[in-house]
Amino acid sequence: MSSGIDTFGREIVCSIRNIKKNYVGVQALVGVDLDIYSGTIHAIVGENGAGKSTLMKILAGAERPDAGDIFVRGCRVSFSNVAEALRNGIAIVFQELSLFPDLDVLSNLFLLREPLHCGFVSRNKMRQVAEPVLNQLDLHIDLDARVESLRLGDRQLVEIAKALLVRSQVLILDEPNSALNATESEHLFNVVRQLRAQGVAVIYISHRLEE
Repeated sequence: MSSGIDTFGREIVCSIRNIKKNYVGVQALVGVDLDIYSGTIHAIVGENGAGKSTLMKILAGAERPDAGDIFVRGCRVSFSNVAEALRNGIAIVFQELSLFPDLDVLSNLFLLREPLHCGFVSRNKMRQVAEPVLNQLDLHIDLDARVESLRLGDRQLVEIAKALLVRSQVLILDEPNSALNATESEHLFNVVRQLRAQGVAVIYISHRLEE
């Protein structure tokens, strides 16, 4: 399968074809097809139990499909875990955040991939790399602060920053608004629009049609 370009010049960065998933007699997904274009926001909307999160977990490597194919820039891929999907430019921010609350923001952003200088972890290098991404998200926080001290909306943006730091081409947000207040929600929407303008493909999962 080859990658394509739409009439607006946007590239298909990822496609799924005939994805199926069954859980002990419950057919969660039945032959799902989807093309994901760069610089777009794709809404996956449906009631609880409709299979939204299952589909995205398969795309992000957290689940394996029973049948079907995933293509990244025209090449067939198969993910055994989230790390493999991330190496292929697909990142997911789960509804349950995966940050370590007792670690500081900087440590969370670079967990298990800290840059080294003369054999030691270089927090100066980490700051230099992280600050432009945080500015891009309009997230102005103390990088030495523990994550547990942050507001929920800021924690969510830290998760998004983690994904952007590995240059993700596809960013999946799983019910990101479920616990945010009105101000935090509007900030999140603005961030999503900015990412779209920068060419990132955003997949937004929700059961709220008004979003």
